[in-house]
Amino acid sequence: MTSKAFIVKFRLPLLIFFSALVLFFSLRLINLTRIPVFVDEAIYIRWSQIMRNEPSLRFLPLSDGKQPLFMWATMPALKYVSDPLVAGRLVSLFAGLISLIGLSLLTFTLTASLPIASFAALFYAILPFTVFFDRLALADSLLAAFGVWSLVLGSWLIKKPRLDSAMLLGFAIGFGLLTNTPAVFFYLWQPLLFLFLFDFRAPHLRRRLIKLGAVWLVTV
Repeated sequence: MTSKAFIVKFRLPLLIFFSALVLFFSLRLINLTRIPVFVDEAIYIRWSQIMRNEPSLRFLPLSDGKQPLFMWATMPALKYVSDPLVAGRLVSLFAGLISLIGLSLLTFTLTASLPIASFAALFYAILPFTVFFDRLALADSLLAAFGVWSLVLGSWLIKKPRLDSAMLLGFAIGFGLLTNTPAVFFYLWQPLLFLFLFDFRAPHLRRRLIKLGAVWLVTV
């Protein structure tokens, strides 16, 4: 493929994806602190400050039944950002970016279409629900990021069972469980992906089922 043909083929998807990134950062970074601080944000940020300054309290959120991963992720941000609220909200913004990339990959995996995958990124960038939660220092955006990637890795695993994909899927689900309890549903998504994506007409069905079951055990 010549460079001119390459540019013509990928110009539209790249333009849409670049526009999605511009809108993503514009809708989330501008006036980041304009939304009044939510009570849970204040609690999470305060926990992060305590945990950063006192290593023996790194599991402090467990005392209130909360998983600590979001607070762990906020701790490094507090070191480089002077405003604690901005630091916490930037963690959610970064998690939103991970979700945007994951959603694009998931869409491309399911459709094999770069334009549709780039439109999925654009849809995520402007969706009011995601814009709102990506601007708050809450665990929801981080949980969504791991959820999206559990779908991406789960779909890759079904299409081509591999040990590395199984381990990464286990990490995605495990980090989700360290973020919030609803991540347990990420396990339930895998049988649904199996029903929709597994090719039952391909040869060597039994061998492929055994291999897929083995890598699923690695994930669990």
